[in-house]
Amino acid sequence: MSLAGATGCAIMQPGLTANAHSTMSAGLAAFILVVIFIVGWFAVGTHHNVRKGHDVMRWLQEGLPLVGEKTTLRWLGSSVLELKIQQAKPPFRQAEVLVVLEPRDVAPLWGMAHLRGRRDLFIFRAVLRTQPRVELEALDPTSWPRHELTDRAKNYWTPLSAPPPLVAYASGNLPAASELLDKAALDGCPLQRLIVRRAESNLEVQWRLDPLRKHSARTVFETLQRISERL
Repeated sequence: MSLAGATGCAIMQPGLTANAHSTMSAGLAAFILVVIFIVGWFAVGTHHNVRKGHDVMRWLQEGLPLVGEKTTLRWLGSSVLELKIQQAKPPFRQAEVLVVLEPRDVAPLWGMAHLRGRRDLFIFRAVLRTQPRVELEALDPTSWPRHELTDRAKNYWTPLSAPPPLVAYASGNLPAASELLDKAALDGCPLQRLIVRRAESNLEVQWRLDPLRKHSARTVFETLQRISERL
């Protein structure tokens, strides 16, 4: 009886070993597939953003000389392209352009951000040669990144009539502030954010990148010049 039991155990051991080996093989295969997916997605997403960044740089070349001749460029990771102009032409003293791309190199992060409304974004910031006559905060509260009006604007400034979904408040020359909103309007490209402040940086304008690129870069920077000249 004990010999049979021992024999039975001996017969079952290879089956248990085979099942364990099969489970380990399946787990290892799944792990390898996940790693391949993550690495592959990272490579494809990074390549897409870098290629799009280069396309945007070529597009910008027509308009950047209106702001300044010498531009310093650098990538911040694979999702943000920064262009700085330290010696800008009037009415600017300094200026920078940020091209903020979706985080396509990390699949879960990109998926969550895209569902929350994140899209490729064009941001222009500038220090002006003269202090603005007006202060203004205008933003789309439904857009990414989620911004809120400052307490200073909500509590002490005057609300302005603005095309929905924009919310706008201003201090100082209110007709001039309303004119700024008109100047920032580009066909088919809703304004995401327009900030004018007396403290540096004096001007910030945000548009979604893809609709903006339907216009020439020269048109975009001429629009930025017109906004700044009214300040």
